[in-house]
Amino acid sequence: MFEQIEQAVNELATGMEAIATSEDVSAIESVITLFGVMLGQADEDFTALPIATQTVVKKAVLESKFNDLSPELKRQVLQLLLVKMMKQDGLPANYQITPDAIGIWVAFFAQTFLAPQKKHHLLDLTVGSGNLLATVQLALAQRGDSVSVTGIDNDDTMLTLASGVGALLDLHWHLYNQDAVAFHESIALQDLVVADLPVGFYPLTASETSQVAATEGLTYVHHLLIEKAVTMLRPGGLGLLLVPASIFESEQAAILLKYLQSQDVLFQGLVQFPEKLFANQQAAKALLIIQRNGAQAKQAEPAMLAKAPAVTDKAENEHFVSEMTKWMVTNRLTKN
Repeated sequence: MFEQIEQAVNELATGMEAIATSEDVSAIESVITLFGVMLGQADEDFTALPIATQTVVKKAVLESKFNDLSPELKRQVLQLLLVKMMKQDGLPANYQITPDAIGIWVAFFAQTFLAPQKKHHLLDLTVGSGNLLATVQLALAQRGDSVSVTGIDNDDTMLTLASGVGALLDLHWHLYNQDAVAFHESIALQDLVVADLPVGFYPLTASETSQVAATEGLTYVHHLLIEKAVTMLRPGGLGLLLVPASIFESEQAAILLKYLQSQDVLFQGLVQFPEKLFANQQAAKALLIIQRNGAQAKQAEPAMLAKAPAVTDKAENEHFVSEMTKWMVTNRLTKN
């Protein structure tokens, strides 16, 4: 299995680099062109390349044997290719891919919360390149769930990447190139909202109706997106949001905490991750588990404050899964 993944990644990276060198473009632009070739939809940028370069790229795609892989292995190949791409381009932290060591836990909570073999509405508020969304959807699909998926991102280049990832995995996503905070399209209320939230200040003045708006100056965008996630959920729907690990230590934390204790939302838990997953403590993230009030939802007792084990520790992982499942069953956070 590892050999298949390694071969596919190496071959596709060869194709990516051939395009980047020949066109003198960024790695991200070359990957978008490469995705078109992989989908049999080569664009004008590709057909304008020298024939020799086109030949190298087509050979790399063929020898990657990408189409022979299972959907999950395809996702892993694309993830590793995108990691290479982002390193080459030196993209900032908010563009980085959600690693599997975190994505698997988001998928676990999603699978435990949602009833199997049912139809669900899933939204990724900040879809980026689509890796987290694909991780969750494939995990649900493996057990027979039918998932209607929506993704939002204000970066059209990242959304183009996500579109390619979804197409290559044969996943059908409704993607919107919009500011998620101000998202106004009429879509169904969601059973589940996931997101790896960007960190920083929202550049515009927050709405007067926002309950998390800063009293002075700009508001943290991740606070506004937490609030937005709740409004997009059906009553009883769940939000699984990756947030700064120090989210309750900022100068705006009191405002956010007040909102999380309001009648609109139930703060159900915060799961920390091993420090070694992050380049530094400032980059550390945690999984915020929130639920829109209503339906049969109830406040978890206690709210779960936990730390996920390292993915390499099998015994600790089994114990963690057992404890989390027990907690979710006790607090009606299963089979929704």
